[in-house]
Amino acid sequence: MLQPNNSPIVLENPLVYRSANLDKWEYSSAIYQKHLRLYLDAMFALLQKTGARSVLDAGCGEGVVYRAMRKRGFAGEWTGIDLSLDALDYAKRESPEATWIVGSILDMPFPSNSFDLVLSSQVLEHLQEPEKALQEFARCARHWLVISVPYEPLFRWLTWLSVRFRLGGDPGHVNHWRPREFRHLLSEVGELREWRRTTVYQIALIELSKG
Repeated sequence: MLQPNNSPIVLENPLVYRSANLDKWEYSSAIYQKHLRLYLDAMFALLQKTGARSVLDAGCGEGVVYRAMRKRGFAGEWTGIDLSLDALDYAKRESPEATWIVGSILDMPFPSNSFDLVLSSQVLEHLQEPEKALQEFARCARHWLVISVPYEPLFRWLTWLSVRFRLGGDPGHVNHWRPREFRHLLSEVGELREWRRTTVYQIALIELSKG
């Protein structure tokens, strides 16, 4: 059962390791923290609907999403893959019970159909070849994908304002999908079962077409 938690997402050992990604999750504004909770609640709701017991977190970073899913009740097996050794070291230290692997999400070191579900949180917008990554996600998953990207054009407008008034930096996105474009991208690998928007993100649940 989902337990309400109104405290900020504060991560341990803040002076040992820092990154722009951790700073994003730890930003102390109450409104911003509510926005993050809504996002993570929606991710968990979609994950829970699938009944998945094994999850691959593609582009896992420091494992923030995993810890959020575990706090909300996920009790299955979790594997994270990322290119950043520093981020993975942090993930291993904070969550040694999960599996953390260094590697590219464009060419992942797993046999086909290795996981019930592949989850990717705010990753595809950074990639020059998002279609290739999506095909790789679909290869590694048996049944489901849960994918989130920014909700456009709102995210770009807010980013422009943030940079213009020196409230934050440019996140370095190379893809900017409006809902119709995002759904079209996902249709290449499966059927959209559910789509949700939470403030500045859109999240999709895709059932794979495995033939």
